[in-house]
Amino acid sequence: MTESLESKRKFNILVFGIERVGLPIPTEPISVRNFTIHFEKYETARRFNEYDGVIVFQGLFEKFKVVDSYMESYLSHTYDQDALDKRKKETTLLLGQGGFICFLLTDHFIDRNKGHDITSTDLAKYHLNYSRLYRENFTKRIAHVTPKQDEFKRFLELYGAASSHFTNHNDSLDFRVLAEVNGKPVGALINRAEYFLPSLVPDARPEVISEYYQLLVDALTSVHNKLHQEVPDWVASYKFDEEVPLNQERSVLITKITEIDSRLQKLSRFKAALVHTGPELVADVSRILEIGLGIKVDMTDQFREDLKLLGKDGKVVCVCEVKGINRGISREYINQTDSHRERSGYDNKFPALLIANTNIKNARSIHEKEQEIAQDQIKHAANMNVLVMRTFDLLGLLRLVLSGKLSREQAQEYMLANVGWLKVQADEVLILSGD
Repeated sequence: MTESLESKRKFNILVFGIERVGLPIPTEPISVRNFTIHFEKYETARRFNEYDGVIVFQGLFEKFKVVDSYMESYLSHTYDQDALDKRKKETTLLLGQGGFICFLLTDHFIDRNKGHDITSTDLAKYHLNYSRLYRENFTKRIAHVTPKQDEFKRFLELYGAASSHFTNHNDSLDFRVLAEVNGKPVGALINRAEYFLPSLVPDARPEVISEYYQLLVDALTSVHNKLHQEVPDWVASYKFDEEVPLNQERSVLITKITEIDSRLQKLSRFKAALVHTGPELVADVSRILEIGLGIKVDMTDQFREDLKLLGKDGKVVCVCEVKGINRGISREYINQTDSHRERSGYDNKFPALLIANTNIKNARSIHEKEQEIAQDQIKHAANMNVLVMRTFDLLGLLRLVLSGKLSREQAQEYMLANVGWLKVQADEVLILSGD
């Protein structure tokens, strides 16, 4: 690339979520001649594809915790699936527009936990999941790495350290070694846009953070410029026959991806009913009832956890109590639902519904979330002419309606014409009375 062409390009780089590794976020961007580095928190609304490049630490999207129980000590693993899926989409758009992403590898990879495959629970892992490309851990972190690309020499001399290495048997993969330890690749560039660099986490002093990212971004942008040389605008006027249909197809796909992302976000909001409590849970349940099941909700009751469900004529057809509970459903909440009905001026034959988000703090998985309701509580609900549902069951009804296995009218009938426990099990709706 000529100096005149290179000088025209100024990169806007995003450094994403460094507070998740204990680093303070600089209050101002770092701007030099060839690039500006912007720092954003993990929860930022800014999208990856708004930038020319993105820098991410390994492991931002997952958490591991050693749990000591009475019988054993084990490793607990959770990951932020919604955020991960969102950033996957944005990274695809970023790479599609000629940008790059850099993953800073600071720890061992943990790809299995308690027999479960967790090879795709972090963005760095996901972007390494190529056929016949393998990652392995060193027994301990190695502080000295050998740069194989001059541009990264200064950065790796100061901050390079390797906990893992790669073996590539995929001849069709564009895999370039950026750093080695004893002949084993520990840093790599894949498909000219996905950078993986072994690194320490810098200490939290502002001047160290500034040096760390300036050295890194200077190397990244220099290499990326060489690999993706700009050409004069007039060259683009020369067209291959397939360019027009390919661009049209790309436009259609981007539109489709945008629509899919929007739908996935809506579905994700529905699932929030499995974790929220208080006013947020009431809003989640109301959204599912109205948008998903077609039941109009009156939230004007003076008690924040009380709802009224309305028919097509606008008249109340059911009173509803919404509760966030750290354990299971108890007699207390069933009685409160009955009191809500009585307080609203209806007799004990009028439909009354208790929707409870159970086991909020105790659940660490879907299996633990899906706890049965005790038989004596089911029987008490039936005797009080109250129908009980977990938010897990409410989402089950919604899932059946959205898949076309149940109509909205059928779902509404289940909720308004029964007492006891409405349990959704796979594709079946069960009404249990506790007998």
